[in-house]
Amino acid sequence: MKKILLAGLAGGVLMFIWSAIAWVAIPLHTSTISGMANEDSVMAAMKTGMNKKSVYMFPARPTAGGDAAMDAWKAKFNRGPIGIVFYTPGGSSATTEMAGQMAIGLVDDIIVAMFAAWLLSRCTAARAGYFARVMFCGMIGIIICLFVHVANWNWLMYPGDYTTGWVLDTLVAWVAGGMGIAFFVKSPA
Repeated sequence: MKKILLAGLAGGVLMFIWSAIAWVAIPLHTSTISGMANEDSVMAAMKTGMNKKSVYMFPARPTAGGDAAMDAWKAKFNRGPIGIVFYTPGGSSATTEMAGQMAIGLVDDIIVAMFAAWLLSRCTAARAGYFARVMFCGMIGIIICLFVHVANWNWLMYPGDYTTGWVLDTLVAWVAGGMGIAFFVKSPA
């Protein structure tokens, strides 16, 4: 159990460090997120049309009204614009919010690294060399990319450059985390 905890801590910290680099030092994500022209006008309109914290899709798919409503929705969808907004109506302290997000992010990275360490400890890859154990963790990153990022690109129409940034971030994070995990999780010779 001690090696799982140490591996999770090492792997999680390495994943967290990589994420900080990806967001702060290189434009992996910042270059794929755009601001809006006339932001104040758009935000004012959002306040009148969105009253709770939620994910809003537009045009909104009808939940009633039969074929006529569905035909009207298809026409709106075809002419655009199409979008998804993750919306919080109230403000917040950027400093406090960021500190909380960083803390939760670090804890989350450590927890997922512990799960990966546990999985590695129970498979044949634990008896393999260091590189193979790191690649085991890298494969977890590939699974996550396919299940989450490619699915979001397909179903929610996330832009290709945004998806590519997340795929690269996830793969590097899992290889970096794998380096820490593989150091501690290995079968005795």
